[in-house]
Amino acid sequence: MTKTMTHRERAITAITGGIPDFVPTFELVFHETERDFEGRTFFGTPFEPPSTGMSYLDIVKYNARLYVDVARRYDHSIIFVSGDLQSHELPRQDPSSSYPQGVIDMIREIRNLTGDEYLVMCHNDPTFMIPFGNAEEFCLSLYAEPERVHENARRNVEMSFRDCDRLMAAGADGFILCSDYCTNQGPFIGPSMFHEFIAPYLKECVTEFKCRGAYVIKHTDGNIMPILDDLLASEPHAIHSLDPMAGVDIKVVKELCGDKVALCGNVHCAHLQTGTPEQIRDSAEYCLKWGKPGGGYVFCTSNCVFRGMPLVSYDLIHDIWMKNRDYNNIPV
Repeated sequence: MTKTMTHRERAITAITGGIPDFVPTFELVFHETERDFEGRTFFGTPFEPPSTGMSYLDIVKYNARLYVDVARRYDHSIIFVSGDLQSHELPRQDPSSSYPQGVIDMIREIRNLTGDEYLVMCHNDPTFMIPFGNAEEFCLSLYAEPERVHENARRNVEMSFRDCDRLMAAGADGFILCSDYCTNQGPFIGPSMFHEFIAPYLKECVTEFKCRGAYVIKHTDGNIMPILDDLLASEPHAIHSLDPMAGVDIKVVKELCGDKVALCGNVHCAHLQTGTPEQIRDSAEYCLKWGKPGGGYVFCTSNCVFRGMPLVSYDLIHDIWMKNRDYNNIPV
């Protein structure tokens, strides 16, 4: 008989390619919280509650408790501290760090509340992502000032190493690297330029994080297929989110690289937002059918539970996961 694992043990087994007691689940972000959590929302978002009379420590504890309550309500095995406290932040204690103090303090408080119950992760991705607001300037710099671009990339990686130590000392188990590289059409720069300006630094930071004991999941939405080889070469423990809206098919990806990297996601977010129950069910069952064999799979949406997603849709995929999460029960 397979022993019952803790959420942390289950997540680690899955993202390192193994077969846990059952398929774990989590969400990168879960912002639609009011229905199930007494109207509570996270501080640090546009939907935050009034903070009258609350101290910085009160807000840290409030957010940490909500992260834990969401994980317990939906059986998540990973808690990802997805954002800082925005206007409620304290000044950074270390000016050389890129990390806000609120994330560090929320991680500590989640550990205080849960011990080793969950795999606790946060963002720490130094690589260039799709540029917002200055896309033309950035793309021109790749041609006009390539060495300056490389210098900036090296500086960002060095800072991420310092942040790695601070975050892990606070209780983080590792990082979900959340720089988005792709639209539905493909990477925001051509594969050859991705290979030059992003892939080496992704490989460097993943290697170093793992050497320091961190678990690493690489996230990017969109059509990753043109850069899949570079993502695999960086050797993260897992890849998230396998975006079906961009044509990424978990069956295909599992066949191509399921023995090299664990996979997270692929439940169709557009169907969760506006689709029929049949479309939602088909997507969730398809992911479990093709993600589960051989292990190395974490069930989740192809992005996150964003504000406005009907929770009845998430209830449906959660119910499907509950019924099909055991490894002796694979949807046909």
